[in-house]
Formats: sequence, structure tokens, C-alpha cells
Amino acid sequence: MPTIDDWFDEKTVLDLVPPDVFLRGASAAEHGSVQILEHDADHLRTRVDATRVLEAVFWLHDGELKWSCTCAAAEVHPCEHLVASALATWPGEAPDLE
Repeated sequence: MPTIDDWFDEKTVLDLVPPDVFLRGASAAEHGSVQILEHDADHLRTRVDATRVLEAVFWLHDGELKWSCTCAAAEVHPCEHLVASALATWPGEAPDLE
């Protein structure tokens, strides 16, 4: 059964969002703006330090990827905060909550 991490490879994320959103999200991930709060096979919750602190969440529902972000810009496709969160799951990209 696929896990949430199966959705977070570069090609899949690029297919979900416009290129400019991907680039802003990748930049935020590279700058260490993401802190992983919860991460398991079906769920990812992060804190993203942007102009304000935001919470981004991905979850699986009936095998489909769902998402939300407190920035309120993620209705049609994931926002840059969600992209940063997805990319931060790659090994060594984001610190875990201590």
C-alpha cells in the first residue's frame, strides 16, 4: 500500500503545482524554513516559518493525497508551504521537532 512519502518525489510534486510555486517551496525548504511536527505513513504536519508561522498538513484519504495550509492559498493545488513541507521529508532536509 502506498504511503504519503510516495507522493513526495520531485516529479510528482511538480505535477501537482505550477513551476513558480514549486520554486518558492524549494527555496523555503533549502533555507530551513520547515520543521516537521508529525510524519508517518499517512500524515505529514509541519510548521513553516514564512512571513508568519504557518501549519501545513498532508494526509491520505482512500489512497488520495489531501492537503491544507493555514495560509489559505492551497484550495486548487498545494501552496509553496506545502511544497516546502513535502521536500523537507527528504533525508537531511528538515529538523524533527524535539
